[in-house]
Amino acid sequence: MLQRYRFVFAPRWVLLTLAGVVVMVACALLSQWQWGRAVQRAAANEVIETSLESAPLDETLPAGEALDPDVRWTLVEATGVYDADQEVVLRAQTNGGLNGFEIVTPLVLADGTAVFVDRGFVASENTGSVPDYPAPPAGEVTVTGRVYEYEEASGGVTEVDGHLESRRLSDDMLASRFDYEFRSAWVADTEPIEGLTELETPSFKDWQNYSYAVQWALFAAMVPVGLVVLVRRERKDLDEAAAEAAESAADTEPAASEAEAAGSH
Repeated sequence: MLQRYRFVFAPRWVLLTLAGVVVMVACALLSQWQWGRAVQRAAANEVIETSLESAPLDETLPAGEALDPDVRWTLVEATGVYDADQEVVLRAQTNGGLNGFEIVTPLVLADGTAVFVDRGFVASENTGSVPDYPAPPAGEVTVTGRVYEYEEASGGVTEVDGHLESRRLSDDMLASRFDYEFRSAWVADTEPIEGLTELETPSFKDWQNYSYAVQWALFAAMVPVGLVVLVRRERKDLDEAAAEAAESAADTEPAASEAEAAGSH
């Protein structure tokens, strides 16, 4: 049996097998990555669905400490004073299917640190400029909001009409423009004042990533199956070629014998 498949050790087949192994490993790694993403998204959805009570900001986002991944998407309660003179407007945002802007204001806390509070969304009026929106409440306020991780830096920060404008809420881009230290994440107000709309509650499509993970796993499994099919097809082609050669030789042999017999006469 092994003798019949010795052709697989030819350079062409060795290279084909190595290429198949590379593809199979790549598909397996992609499947694993998608599965990990699905698990993360499912966990995030569970946190969002089960976070019904807010925790104090100092317990969730302690000053001077990095963000604990487990507190992302939870609800927090923060008390402080809005710094209305240092407002940030996030451009090119979408919310509820509408295009518009998000209004972000630093909330200065009792210890002198601050947390960015996304006070809500205002729809665009298609004028290219930021529409009028309500100013933050004066004096001490208590804000209940959901914890969001800072976004990656992208684009730039500009000053327009007395406020900063950016496309991303990134501490790397914005923190240096303020005189106080910010906490390790930002908060989206879940009860914005009239004139602003609450941000949509995040919902991650974990099922999509699970589906992709299964698809990549199937692709990986198809590689050895495909190699087996190609080997069997090659063996079949070789057998058919050998049979045709034998048949041709058998037809030629009687003709040659007749010619020899005629020549002897």
